[in-house]
Amino acid sequence: MTTDQIKMEINIAGEKILLTVPFSRQIAVRNTERAVNALYDNWRQQFPDKSVKELLAMMAYQFASYYDQLRERVDAMRTEAIEIDEILDRLILRNDSGQHPAYPDHIIP
Repeated sequence: MTTDQIKMEINIAGEKILLTVPFSRQIAVRNTERAVNALYDNWRQQFPDKSVKELLAMMAYQFASYYDQLRERVDAMRTEAIEIDEILDRLILRNDSGQHPAYPDHIIP
């Protein structure tokens, strides 16, 4: 894995931002820049009376909300994966004790 860094300049709502990112992340940075600017342009048209500061605050909330929703989904998937792993461990242990794994008496959740 390479640790090469690249300096990038992005533009969010007319503000230039200098970044140093791993070389492998430059496409993701450009995709993020496009997504933020698309939302900004859309809301600029939708809410013409809002200031740039208000729009950016609304956008910060929107993206934070997306992040929070994704975090909740990842946490739920992590919990489910742990439960599945525990079930599989019990099935393997049961198999080691001589019971046939395809025909367990019951699966212990």
